[in-house]
Amino acid sequence: MSRKFISHKGFIGPIGDDLPSLIPIVVALVLFFTIFSMTLNTYNTKNTSVRKQMEMTSVAREIKGDSLILGIDQFDSKCKSVKVKRFPYNFMAGIYSSESDLKSVINDFISMAEDESIADNGSTDLLAADLEGSKKGFFCNYIKVGSRAFTGMEKSYFLRYYPVAVQYPLTINGSTQYVIIPAVMAMVVWE
Repeated sequence: MSRKFISHKGFIGPIGDDLPSLIPIVVALVLFFTIFSMTLNTYNTKNTSVRKQMEMTSVAREIKGDSLILGIDQFDSKCKSVKVKRFPYNFMAGIYSSESDLKSVINDFISMAEDESIADNGSTDLLAADLEGSKKGFFCNYIKVGSRAFTGMEKSYFLRYYPVAVQYPLTINGSTQYVIIPAVMAMVVWE
């Protein structure tokens, strides 16, 4: 009588035999979900950026209206109406004459964030209106409670320029004449 021995040499088990086919599937799933999450993060970042720019455009449209600003009082009242609406981002806007050098806008905004009296004494290139003998610049800002002032070092801020015209009163021989001055409204938005 001879005994037959069954050899179990190549048999690893049910999962062991399928291991060579499971490794590529697991690697493919990990790769797929990694790429999917990276794409989703990129999409969310771009979507936030677009949303911030759309909000910026709507606020600029509210402040400048039909691009004709009738005076500092109208500009201030439009600025205050935007502040009441609880804008989700921080912003600063200033009106510059069309001849001014717009390369210094960020530095002007940083200076105004540090010392708001600069906007009142007209020491920057901001367009100024002579109201009762004092110079007051066309400047508007909104900083949410608990937010930092603008330093120019924020991760992402948006700076846009909008063409406007400002009605400026001139007193000639005792009569008030109005002149329309072409100008640029610079606006920066940050979180």
